[in-house]
Amino acid sequence: MKRRTALGLIGAAAAAPLARAPAARAELLNLNPSNPRHTLMITRKLAHSMDNGIFCWWAKLRRMAVVDKIATPLWNVHVAALLRTRDIDEDGAYETTAISMVFYTDLETGEYLETFRNPFTGREVEIGYFPARPSKRATRIDESPEEGPGREGFRSIRIHPLGPAMIEGDDVWVRDDDIFRSEPETPEAGQPFRGNDWSTYHGSLEDVANPEVLRAPATWHFNDILSYPPWLGMGDHPGDFVSRGFGRKVSSFDSMPRKWRELIRMRHPDIYDDPAGALEG
Repeated sequence: MKRRTALGLIGAAAAAPLARAPAARAELLNLNPSNPRHTLMITRKLAHSMDNGIFCWWAKLRRMAVVDKIATPLWNVHVAALLRTRDIDEDGAYETTAISMVFYTDLETGEYLETFRNPFTGREVEIGYFPARPSKRATRIDESPEEGPGREGFRSIRIHPLGPAMIEGDDVWVRDDDIFRSEPETPEAGQPFRGNDWSTYHGSLEDVANPEVLRAPATWHFNDILSYPPWLGMGDHPGDFVSRGFGRKVSSFDSMPRKWRELIRMRHPDIYDDPAGALEG
């Protein structure tokens, strides 16, 4: 596959932060958060984009182990995501193709972590990073669970609730959650893995309601509650794997904070040099 360069596709103009188009250029839509079609459009405008161009998200989280309601910080998480969307049908459903890059960094030094000493077991473990490769997700009004085979001996279930959205003055918020389960088909298969990714996106109603703004500026607030990953070596230790954080949508890698750009260049130079080609797979 012929890979296009980042400069060829994204260009210098897109390297600037997301900008607002003056609302006076178009008649604003009268959005109603109780209308599922409107909530779907609000989600796409804030969390993603109405066109098929490339855009990015960055976020900073803190990962914790919560045992008996006591949170023990483990590391910081720098998240970078490269995305594009396309229409699926005439009802407003759309598909997002994304590459997520996750970097664990030391709480004190900020250095990238490849291993970690588990404070609950005292053991040094190798961090199990997920591969940075394209994945697809459909967002639509239909909230039916998606079921299918998972890893051997497990059944996968995913739920993507639509919204809700809320408007107050010029502020608009929308939730975009991802609930997933990997359930063993027999007790011998192993332990289940369960997770709840809770995202809240916030922006300006003037931007979202303006048809000329295809990619509304937005911020992201994130929490998750997960089962412990096997590589952490928690065994039967009680508790949950929890994170919280925040981030922002931007037009390119060049618009991300310096720390994120350095981590991407260091760990994923192929993606850094050719994001369009990487997203195409």
